[in-house]
Amino acid sequence: MRLTLNDDEVLELMKAISKVNYPLYTKIQNQYDADISRDITKKQSSILEATKSRERIAKAKINNAINLLRLEDKKITTYAIAKESGCSYNTVKKYYKAVTDARDER
Repeated sequence: MRLTLNDDEVLELMKAISKVNYPLYTKIQNQYDADISRDITKKQSSILEATKSRERIAKAKINNAINLLRLEDKKITTYAIAKESGCSYNTVKKYYKAVTDARDER
């Protein structure tokens, strides 16, 4: 089980437990100290890199779908791009402007 407590709640809980159950107090104190000293910058940078990678893949799929629809002389709509690219409708809406702006700059 996982509880989410703020610092004040943890300290109040530890104060109450210290008088009754010292081993549990020690366990909570060790976990609290470990959480405070934990460095999550590597995890955050990994998450950011993974997000950028998914963005690049989605944009490439959308771009390829637009090219294919133009070659087949079909109407280019958000729904058609989503269906052709395999991306969700919302993903296409999110990146469509960025993809078309990048195409226009070429």
